[in-house]
Amino acid sequence: MRRSDPAKADIVRDEILRAALGLFQTYGLDKTTMEDIAEAAGKGKSTLYYYFKKKEDVFHTVARQEMDSILETLEKGLKWTHSAGEKLRLFFQIQDNAIRNKAKLYPLIFKETKKHVAMFHSIQRESNTREIKLLKSILLEGIASGEFKGIKKEQCDAIALAGVTTLHATHLNLLLEGKTPSAEDKLAVMVDIFIKGLK
Repeated sequence: MRRSDPAKADIVRDEILRAALGLFQTYGLDKTTMEDIAEAAGKGKSTLYYYFKKKEDVFHTVARQEMDSILETLEKGLKWTHSAGEKLRLFFQIQDNAIRNKAKLYPLIFKETKKHVAMFHSIQRESNTREIKLLKSILLEGIASGEFKGIKKEQCDAIALAGVTTLHATHLNLLLEGKTPSAEDKLAVMVDIFIKGLK
């Protein structure tokens, strides 16, 4: 009995996901079918169904990769930033820029958000833990350096949750109502208030 080659399996899976990404960008989730994904990837339907049971599973995996990419960019950027205050600004700025860029790349997906609330909520929940953990580490760093004198270590979990929740609320507004000229300015004001409260 032949064993499957894990490296080859990863390549096939990546080819499927790249093809699906292009289709989701062009046609959205609702109008993309498993048959479309298989054809775009140059694979048979049986190959596609070996890796994914339904198109929502494919989309979930694509979305997770996109979120991982945002968080990796954020983590790399934070390594080059010195003060905790600068890191907080960068945290909010990179997250905000990323979601705005995704809204441009996936206009149809974002229009379908209301139809697939449960799925989008599930995807978002997956990234929350990492975002909160990252924001908490910045807060603790600011306390240790003496930059954030207005908070205590035991408050960091609640503050990190509040910060991430505020950012998500801003993004939800963007998804539901579209970008307004003052949206970025409003976020900058919120970040300023947030940082002043920590000092």
